[in-house]
Amino acid sequence: MASGPTGATVANDALLIQLVRASLGRDAKTRDLARPNVSSCKFVVTLHGCVRLPEERRIIEEAVRRVPDVRGVVDKMVIARAL
Repeated sequence: MASGPTGATVANDALLIQLVRASLGRDAKTRDLARPNVSSCKFVVTLHGCVRLPEERRIIEEAVRRVPDVRGVVDKMVIARAL
């Protein structure tokens, strides 16, 4: 188990996934971006999905790394090609 920002414990990966998704929705830099699919194993978060620009990918990854109790991020997001 990992401890959260208030000293509380994040009991499992399912709760961490909820915290990551909520954080992306509240963050002014990420709330208007495409939302990645989020999974977690042993508090390492994996991101899947499409973004428009490399900068968006970086912004999302950095936001996820700031979530308390995230031990690592595996970024499997792809940059969508313009048609």
